[in-house]
Amino acid sequence: MRIYVDSAERDAIRAALATGWVWGVTTNPTLLRRAGVRAAGVPGLVRDALAAGARELHLQTYADDAAGMVAEGRELAALDPVLRRVVVKIPATAAGYVAARQLGERRVRVTLTAVYTVRQAILAAAVGAAYIAVYLGRVRDGGGDPLALVGAMQQAIAAAGADLAILAASVREGAEIESLAALGVATVTLPPVVLHTLLDSPATAAAAATFLDDARAI
Repeated sequence: MRIYVDSAERDAIRAALATGWVWGVTTNPTLLRRAGVRAAGVPGLVRDALAAGARELHLQTYADDAAGMVAEGRELAALDPVLRRVVVKIPATAAGYVAARQLGERRVRVTLTAVYTVRQAILAAAVGAAYIAVYLGRVRDGGGDPLALVGAMQQAIAAAGADLAILAASVREGAEIESLAALGVATVTLPPVVLHTLLDSPATAAAAATFLDDARAI
């Protein structure tokens, strides 16, 4: 499983990437706004994240029409044209599917975001998207079973033999990634507050403390 940090805060991104087990960064206009990053500041954020070791970044377009999404998507992808570490995020709207197809034809990788149904996942595969972002917490807030939904999506993708990965988002408890991994989910993005709970284990802490005491004794 590839783990991403879901943030536009530079310090949080650097701290996450410094762990050695965080693969990349995901963000969106809401996170950028909270972090005080304007659209003009995104290229600088990308440079900083790549310099800190990010192996992939998911950056979202701002337009609500297909032409605008394509134009902005190409600009975002051009921030790392050689290694192609930028993946363009687009909402899974009618215009978003059109833009995803057109960007794919230009070899721009796309994440269709805010996917809530299996049929949306099927359509994402049909237009050649690389990822679908599924918001687990929001599914649960709406009375749904997010793990059952993700499992059904995973089955549909596998049955179709599609080259499409589920990016689990809106994960509110670190332990939830264990269930996601068991379902075969390839990628998950976590806010910093959840990300840094993944190492929590009282038993490990106790064992490490014992080893340290014994090491000092010898």
